[in-house]
Amino acid sequence: MSRCPRCKSHIPKDETDCPFCREHFPQLMNELGINDKKEGAQPSPDPQVKGIGYVGFFRRLGAAIPDLFIAGIVAFFANIVLEQWKFPYPVLGTLFIAGAFFLLLYSPLCISSRYRATIGKILFGIIVVYGNGRQLPFSRALIRELGKYVSLITLGIGFVIIGFTKKKQGLHDLLADTIVIDRSDGLIYQRTNVSDPATVRKRLRTAAIIICICIACSVIPLIYFGTMSSKNISTHSIAAYGLASAADTISDSKYPEYSLDVYDTAIALQPDNMEIQMKRLNVLGSLGRGDEARAYLDQIVVMYPNETTPMIYRGDLLIQEGKYQDAVACYEKAISADPKNARIWVKKGDAYLIMAITEMTEIRDMYKNLTANSKKSGSAYGAVPFDAFQSSQLYQEAVKSYNKAIELDPMTSIAISGRILSSTKDLVETYDGILKDMNNPA
Repeated sequence: MSRCPRCKSHIPKDETDCPFCREHFPQLMNELGINDKKEGAQPSPDPQVKGIGYVGFFRRLGAAIPDLFIAGIVAFFANIVLEQWKFPYPVLGTLFIAGAFFLLLYSPLCISSRYRATIGKILFGIIVVYGNGRQLPFSRALIRELGKYVSLITLGIGFVIIGFTKKKQGLHDLLADTIVIDRSDGLIYQRTNVSDPATVRKRLRTAAIIICICIACSVIPLIYFGTMSSKNISTHSIAAYGLASAADTISDSKYPEYSLDVYDTAIALQPDNMEIQMKRLNVLGSLGRGDEARAYLDQIVVMYPNETTPMIYRGDLLIQEGKYQDAVACYEKAISADPKNARIWVKKGDAYLIMAITEMTEIRDMYKNLTANSKKSGSAYGAVPFDAFQSSQLYQEAVKSYNKAIELDPMTSIAISGRILSSTKDLVETYDGILKDMNNPA
């Protein structure tokens, strides 16, 4: 038996090629065989003296690209299946399936195999080992791969430190006590200080606890963003958004009526896009085509019965027409669909406030007429067919709505305070005027 001068592994007597590093030393093999008989086998050099080829950041990044490509293929097919099954949260489902495949199956199985590397690492000639160059068991490989999630949520710092640590270890390598080296150095890597098994188990348990805490702390925002309503991306939707943007520009020009045709084309490409329909509705309102706008708004409300935007818009139109009770009814429907929307509560309060001010004005005019003709009709007190202070009830309803809005969003108090002060002043002045007219008839 002789030794390979590169990897120091034993070479059979009749072989001229090293079965491990594949180096061809036909003449040197015979010389080494003679030297081995005379001097005996030499021990493997210390890895610190030999100089192990620890793999750096950029080479490992290049090796990760083929692996991420494989994960991307899995994510692509997973998204297709979820869309066919009409899964309500395709973004979250796709991320979960691709992440589970990559971190729980693909990488741990490849690294714990006899190749000690994923496909990307095999292509770049690197392996993952621990201890004295031994193959990782599946449990340690799993902890290492889940540790990549910890490296990721630290804004990538766990990966960046690969370029600054002595053995080119990332945070996930430190958690699992692993290193990444050249495949050619796999057989010559020997640690002089092998860790105690009890210490290794304790370290792995600590790493598992850290990983579980990090996953638990980040699963809530992951679910939140994953369950956000996602829009189907297609050529039609892209074209519809492009046309809508062009129509927005036209609507701001001197000829906004031409934007209606562009909006119609965009809606034809994506008929379920409420945002584009509301933009068209706003243009109709700005052009003064009220009847057409109301008819179009009715269609939108029927199409989207659970959306608050069309109901709010309808309430605003009803206020402009002086139909305050109907406007309040629209706002109440919108509140039932979205009770935590402070903006709707403010609009409801505005409607009640306008009703109170209008009622006060009507009462003042009525008392003026009564006191002016008090000699013919008798006392003004008995001639009034309704309570002069009934507008205060509407005012109280407005205050209730405003209080609810401030409770949901304290920032609304800035705008609401001005409304309250102004309306209170008008209310007091109106009541004083009524009493003055009653006590001092013309």
